Amino acid sequence: MDSERFGLILTRARQRTDAADYPELPELRQKAGLAAERGPGGRRLSYLSQVEISLLLGYDASRGIYARLERGLITNPSDDLLRRIATILNLQEHQWHDLYVAAFGHRAPSPLRPASMHALHDSWNWAIQGQEHPAYISDGAWNVLTYNEAANALFNPMPKNVMRWMLSLPPQEDSRAAMPGWAEGWGPVALSQLASALHERNEAHEELRQIEREVLQHPDLKAMYESVLDARIHPDGSRRLMVHGIRREIGVLDAAAGTPVGVDHGRVIFMKWTPLT
Repeated sequence: MDSERFGLILTRARQRTDAADYPELPELRQKAGLAAERGPGGRRLSYLSQVEISLLLGYDASRGIYARLERGLITNPSDDLLRRIATILNLQEHQWHDLYVAAFGHRAPSPLRPASMHALHDSWNWAIQGQEHPAYISDGAWNVLTYNEAANALFNPMPKNVMRWMLSLPPQEDSRAAMPGWAEGWGPVALSQLASALHERNEAHEELRQIEREVLQHPDLKAMYESVLDARIHPDGSRRLMVHGIRREIGVLDAAAGTPVGVDHGRVIFMKWTPLT
């Protein structure tokens, strides 16, 4: 555990959290033998105190559970405890992952709020729509969240799930015709990304598991999936051949990838298609 960073993240988050957001505090304070109301004779802080977070967690104030955690004296907190604290402090997804990295050295296995996996800030929509080149954003299961007209023309039409398109899984059974050199340039990349995503998530991801089950039912996909794949393969900087959906010409597809804030395990992909001739 990086105790200093961990404590700093919690302290700053606590000092941003308004105690007025928790109307149950006066009763909790009173039951704990503290002054019910803040003001004369009580804490004048507008933000939550360490004791109050312990009370909100359901702990006896005298145990000082949260205070010890914030000071780095509890070096192996449970996932459940961290989630409850992060929820009280209203951490954003990137802050939740920062806290997890400080505690355990790796990103959280799942988002703080599962619905946020599909949350997309409005600014990303106009950013994608304003791109001259094809661009799209997908979530952690490769479901497309937004895309521009150039991407729609390139794929003709834009698939709902890019992983299924790359692997020609239903309802994209005919997509492989758009990927010259699939066995060298597309298949290994897609299957490596799928394997890496499933390995990274400690919890079961049913949508990805369903794709994996379908992969294992296809002999060619199964053989490639069970071979030694490169977990470091990702779309950033990739160059592959692709048939343009509207022009019906083979061209070179260059791609740049990034991670949009607010979409857990999401990807923003910018593409440039150049005809071979």
